[in-house]
Amino acid sequence: MTYWVTKVDENEAASSYQSGIIANNMAAESISQVGFRKLHYPRLYAQELNDMGAGGRREKLEAILNVVLPGDVVIVQYPLWTSEVQFEMEFIDYLKNERHAKTVALVWDIISWIHDASDRDYSGDASLWLLNKYDLVIAANEKMARHMAEAGGVTTPKIGMGLSDFVYHGPKPKQTFKKQLYYVSSSVDPAMVAEYKSQIPINFIGPNNQQGQLPSYIKMLGQMSSNDIPCQLDGGFGLLYYPMAGYYKGMNNYGHYNNPMKLSLYLAAGLPIITMPHTAHSGWIKDRGVGIVIDSIGDIDKVMNKLTEADYNQMVANVRPWQEAVTSGFFAKQAALEAIRYLELGFDDQIVETGGGGQ
Repeated sequence: MTYWVTKVDENEAASSYQSGIIANNMAAESISQVGFRKLHYPRLYAQELNDMGAGGRREKLEAILNVVLPGDVVIVQYPLWTSEVQFEMEFIDYLKNERHAKTVALVWDIISWIHDASDRDYSGDASLWLLNKYDLVIAANEKMARHMAEAGGVTTPKIGMGLSDFVYHGPKPKQTFKKQLYYVSSSVDPAMVAEYKSQIPINFIGPNNQQGQLPSYIKMLGQMSSNDIPCQLDGGFGLLYYPMAGYYKGMNNYGHYNNPMKLSLYLAAGLPIITMPHTAHSGWIKDRGVGIVIDSIGDIDKVMNKLTEADYNQMVANVRPWQEAVTSGFFAKQAALEAIRYLELGFDDQIVETGGGGQ
């Protein structure tokens, strides 16, 4: 029997700047360190897959998956980043029906929720009903696992990863008391600029595609390769926030449930966090003293002006063990071993209890 984890192979630019590809590659590397073999496949795009036709896609699946034998366990990092539902359905069906493998979906994103914030039944959306084809789902965290069941109709047993990793072996800066924020993003969102009314300086890391003058308290540090970012964050706080009227309609609501890459990146740098009460990690941040939970983005000035250097240094000390965990790939490794523990040994004590469509 062999344990496998999928790894998407992309070009250097995507592997350095696209959060979904970065998370996929980091997890594959971490999970391979606890006895799994990497199951490589090239990133395939919808038009290419449609042009192949059913026969061509079948040949592609055989080439990728013929090393999997009956009884093997395959962790499929989900989604496959093809934007092609038919192929993703054929992928899991081939693993189960042709290779007779046990399958686990390690879920990074639910695409429907990124684009749609409406209160509706999502159980008919492919990004959710496809998860019912797996033997186990590793959700980002327990809050997302419950939302998958209640709003998405996912009945497959689920465990929560808790936090995502940001595997990093570079220099770790000494965090010093500064009244400033860092915010990492794929671009400067005009909605973020409009909603951030604080005079506390905010350092944006990412490209600026916005036209016009930015407020003086916003400093652009430019786009950086992901592995170059942690050593730049040398004091203050990492801001975990999604604007109400952002580029993607569902992102503010999705922020209630997901494991943001920026959170893991801030922790990798040893930086305390500022976030809102609705995020999936607000309770953990408050309980563990690794940051500050504020009711509104408008409260930043008030909170920062009350903060003492001793308060800040205690938060930095509280972050340190979590920094060591995320930079070593701890959470991906733990989730993979919990999946084996459930599938092979029958232990269900880590299965998330859910209402609605779940167990």
